Amino acid sequence: MFNDYPTARLIFAEVNGNDTSSPEFKAHSQRVLGGIDISTSMMVDSDTFAAELEHLRVQHAARGILADYFDVSISI
Repeated sequence: MFNDYPTARLIFAEVNGNDTSSPEFKAHSQRVLGGIDISTSMMVDSDTFAAELEHLRVQHAARGILADYFDVSISI
């Protein structure tokens, strides 16, 4: 993603996005994966799932992370 969208690193400045091998960035990556795990496990309870999504929306909105940023395809 950073190769295609180098300015995206600015979004990750607080977690040392300039060095994806750094402990800060790795820890952030683990938190993101944990959030995905938590969110998917809540999908069986729509009220809880909606509350989790709202929590994540507020966190990202406060950091200026727009929904448009999530329209990125990553090839593995």
